[in-house]
Amino acid sequence: MEKKMDLRVKKTYLALTRSLKELLKHKNFYDITVNEICDNAMVGRGTFYKHFNDKYDFLTYVVSEIVNECMSEASETAHSDNLHEYVKVFFDKFIDAFEQNKDYFKNMDSYIVNGVVFTPITVIYNELNNHFREFYDKNDKISSFMAQYLTIAMVIVIVGTVKGKTQNADEAKESMYFLLEKLFA
Repeated sequence: MEKKMDLRVKKTYLALTRSLKELLKHKNFYDITVNEICDNAMVGRGTFYKHFNDKYDFLTYVVSEIVNECMSEASETAHSDNLHEYVKVFFDKFIDAFEQNKDYFKNMDSYIVNGVVFTPITVIYNELNNHFREFYDKNDKISSFMAQYLTIAMVIVIVGTVKGKTQNADEAKESMYFLLEKLFA
């Protein structure tokens, strides 16, 4: 599904993403309109709707890009033959990305934040499951269970961290490191 994107399309997506992030600094997501996103980005509405169904679809794209970047960075940073290290680096990148973008989530209610964080759950699960299958010699039951367990743990920790209700990013990392140490001991 990863196809090369035209430079004009990349520039359009980048402008729209910057526009949404800028608007989120000052307004609640529910109050932001597609017209505002497009006007701020200097992109036509027709162009927006050519690529996205609505602002929720666009928000899903923005979050998916964050997740994909985290996965790429984790793959580049961690040793591919060390699952424990990969998951640790992946979570670090993931929590750092949400921490860096936390200001954009402050003007979203919990329903939207939960949706935003849960949006990439399939991507995260599939990525972890693929790595677990390599580690456990394709044992589907163990791989699937471990991937489900860690995906849900990551999402719960990230939602609490992004909303500032449970722990900060450093505490979230320490919690996940503890869990990983126990799982991979």
